[in-house]
Amino acid sequence: MTLTESSQGSRDRLASFGAPRTSAIPAAKLHTSRVAKLKRGIVWGVAVLSAVILLVAAFKSLRFLPIDLRFSQIGLDGSRITIKTPKLVGYRQDGRPYELTAQFGVQDMTKPDIFELSTVDVRLESGPGEAVLLNSGAAVYNAKADRADLSDGVRIHNDKGFDLALKSAVMNFKASVLTSDEPAVLKLDKTTVTADAVEFSQKEQRATFAGRVHTVIEGDATANKDD
Repeated sequence: MTLTESSQGSRDRLASFGAPRTSAIPAAKLHTSRVAKLKRGIVWGVAVLSAVILLVAAFKSLRFLPIDLRFSQIGLDGSRITIKTPKLVGYRQDGRPYELTAQFGVQDMTKPDIFELSTVDVRLESGPGEAVLLNSGAAVYNAKADRADLSDGVRIHNDKGFDLALKSAVMNFKASVLTSDEPAVLKLDKTTVTADAVEFSQKEQRATFAGRVHTVIEGDATANKDD
């Protein structure tokens, strides 16, 4: 081997060593991209699987409630289920049904018996073709206890002129008894009764007032009475 050939070989080796390895860079980038996509896929897969599990659990918790629950739509936010236009159907001690509907309902799966309701309407069957209607701005319904804590204005009335207005109340559906420790106003035909508290029993068809009770009968000034 001549000196010239030796020098030429050394230059070739140095040139190949210093040249950029263009083929390895795209491969590395492609590998990094695939790993990133795989990680994102795993994260989304876990999220979707968790959502499916929560929805299944939600439907199961709704299915086995001691009442008949129907609704138009259902959504999930963490452990809270949002129910659109829920309708709950239950039965009282005398076997008569009641229907509770609301604009929206929220149920926490950690407390499956509790429903937070807004714009509540209740129909309590009282006889053939007869019913007492109950309206409330909001309510917290306990399916296990079959009772509702009503708030934001409460009204219970029928088509015979009975109209009782309250700020808040507690409705025991099994016993068909509504109670309130806040001011109450009852209008019945030409009679108006105000009181500090009231208990209304649909089964016994009576209203018991307590505290400062004041009765006004229209058309008979001598009939006014304070207790």
